Amino acid sequence: MKHGFAVFFFVPVFFASFASHAQTAPPAVCYQPLLVPTAFAGLNPLDPTIRINSDNVELIDNQMANFSGNVEISYRDTLLLAPNANFSSSQQSMSADGGITYFNNSIQVSGSQFTANLSQDSAQLDDADYRFMSQAGRGFAKQLTASEQRLTLDQALFTTCPLQDDSWALHAREIRIEEDEGWGEARHAVFRIKNIPVFYLPYLTFPVNEQRRTGLLLPKVGSSQKLGLELQQPYYINLAENYDLTLTPRYMSKRGTQLKSEARYLTSQDQGLLQLEYLNSDNDKASDFGSRHLAHLSHTSDFTPEIRGYIDFTDVSDDAYLSELGSDYNNQSDTQLLRYAALSYYGSQVHSHLRLQGFEILGNFDSAYSALPELSLKSAVPYSVVPGVNLGWQAQYAHFTNNNALISDADRLHIEPMLEVPFITPALEITAQASLMYTYYQQNTNDSDADVTSSVSRTVPKLRLYSRLNLEREYDWFGEPALHTFEPQIQYLYIPYRDQSSIGLYDSARLQDDFHGLFRENRYSGLDRINEANQLTVGWTTRFYDNVDNELFRFSLGQIFFLSDPNPQRVELDDLSSSESMLAAELIWHWYRKWYFSSAVQYDIDNDHLIKSNASLDYRASDKSLFQLNHRYSRAVSGQEIQQLGMLGTLPVSDNWQLVASYYRDLTNHRMIDASFGLQYESCCWAVRLVAQRQIQTDLELPVDTYNQAGRLDSSLGLQFVLKGFGDSAGFSVTDMLSNGIFSYRRPYLLTN
Repeated sequence: MKHGFAVFFFVPVFFASFASHAQTAPPAVCYQPLLVPTAFAGLNPLDPTIRINSDNVELIDNQMANFSGNVEISYRDTLLLAPNANFSSSQQSMSADGGITYFNNSIQVSGSQFTANLSQDSAQLDDADYRFMSQAGRGFAKQLTASEQRLTLDQALFTTCPLQDDSWALHAREIRIEEDEGWGEARHAVFRIKNIPVFYLPYLTFPVNEQRRTGLLLPKVGSSQKLGLELQQPYYINLAENYDLTLTPRYMSKRGTQLKSEARYLTSQDQGLLQLEYLNSDNDKASDFGSRHLAHLSHTSDFTPEIRGYIDFTDVSDDAYLSELGSDYNNQSDTQLLRYAALSYYGSQVHSHLRLQGFEILGNFDSAYSALPELSLKSAVPYSVVPGVNLGWQAQYAHFTNNNALISDADRLHIEPMLEVPFITPALEITAQASLMYTYYQQNTNDSDADVTSSVSRTVPKLRLYSRLNLEREYDWFGEPALHTFEPQIQYLYIPYRDQSSIGLYDSARLQDDFHGLFRENRYSGLDRINEANQLTVGWTTRFYDNVDNELFRFSLGQIFFLSDPNPQRVELDDLSSSESMLAAELIWHWYRKWYFSSAVQYDIDNDHLIKSNASLDYRASDKSLFQLNHRYSRAVSGQEIQQLGMLGTLPVSDNWQLVASYYRDLTNHRMIDASFGLQYESCCWAVRLVAQRQIQTDLELPVDTYNQAGRLDSSLGLQFVLKGFGDSAGFSVTDMLSNGIFSYRRPYLLTN
């Protein structure tokens, strides 16, 4: 008898699985929790006993039991309510009528009549109204039939709209769900909007668990000046449990038809993604590219806990591919594509990295050197020479090639032993470091008349003294207890002058002198340049936290002071100057309720000019009500001064309507560079968005020094429609729309908010 009752209570699990893929828990304004009887709250999921309570019970020959009056049948975490119920032990059957209601943690089902054949593990419910308990989703079935492995709904309806809302619904002659396969089938299905048939599907499948299945995904529709009308229809192919393929034909009225593919794979050792895109012929009369393609591979292998491999490779057919056709994995304004493979070993004594690295340069930019290969070794832990004194080391070998450069190839060997004396406590840190940097270059050129030194060596000692102090005190923050910290730090750095004019630039570039950059040991990336230094860097940070450790305020200020003038024989190459006495400051302030202010400045004290700055004022009441005013300035980006002003925000017009807009202006060249305006309607069960956008179009064929002045503008218009619960609604938030342009919305840095 217990077994028979257990069969019935298994039936609605299918509904719960179907609902779990329909939609996550909806907002409170959309979802009204169901009222459940008090008896449901006292159920124990681990209790295997079937309990039947009723006002009256009649036993007939120990073969039949008739229950009447407030019948309650409970088993584990399920509850059935009915005015009348009958049980036959001889026929192994059970029935209930007069209006029944079933509850479990996932669903409520109401019906006019219930019958169950316990020997065949089957049950039937007539006129079944179902509603999910903790998420959007409801429906109706003229007849619900369930066995141990299958659930069938005849004349069924499903929607995620609230009660009394018929915005949309799926009607099907039959819905069948097979438990083992994890998929449901709907036959002769009709989508209705406001009870008006929109389209008919003779056959439709949907998931009821985490399994995937081959089929069509939601299409994407758009329009722009450079592509024309655009339509993408993804088709998902479930090849196996751990790898799949998505094929996407992409029609562009001005360009032609492109085929995009994305293959994913995952094993216990490897994971990765391969993307291929191919356009047989570009119909744009202004271009003569012919066939165009993109290939992208991202791969990671964990061979052992200590050995890991990486591959990141992107290739395009032409420089204008990204700016004209776009890509899901690269930005349209990218000017270089990374080609990188590495094998890393993380041992207990040594960390090593073997790399192959190169770049595909797009547009009128100088070609870059490739490192083929680069081998780096570093001590994993410092060796204790004597108590309190540690010995560490690092070494590197690299071979660089660039057929378009004066120095076509070069070999570089670098060795750097280091002694360190650390003293670290929670309140105080003092570290003294001394190292000797030896670097040897073998440089070759294809030009016999070029003045290139073939063999160059450089030996540079380095001394660094660093100290940091952490102070804190309790503080009153407008009547609330708070914590105030003060963190001064000081660094002395000595590196003697060395003439490096005969060394080529292979992987070195000037680094940022923000507050944290002031305390770097070298102001260049790579090893080709090591800056002269006899300098003192002084800085401090102060913070305020509230009584629950939320950071309310942070201010940092630091400056480099030169203790001696740079060597008069110093030769600066390629505008990589590092002789400025920089001052850097950062401020982040949660100054009033939902208001935030942030700013950062880099200033050259010696030459008395601003190098870089940014500032933003944010108001964020919620994800649907926010505003940001921002400004950014840089003295030199590819040799050009950049000064931009931006405004963006969202405004809820009503409970369902939302306005979103952004505008960015180039103050140096007095022109708009990006603007968008969006109108969005979102209800509990469907949403629609209309977005108009106009932004500067990247043209890498233009000379670098005229690009900012001559860039063209491209206009686009997009319409997106989502039926919640029956389609992917990801990417439909307001902040997502603000991140689709050239400049993405960013929350105010690292303050907790």
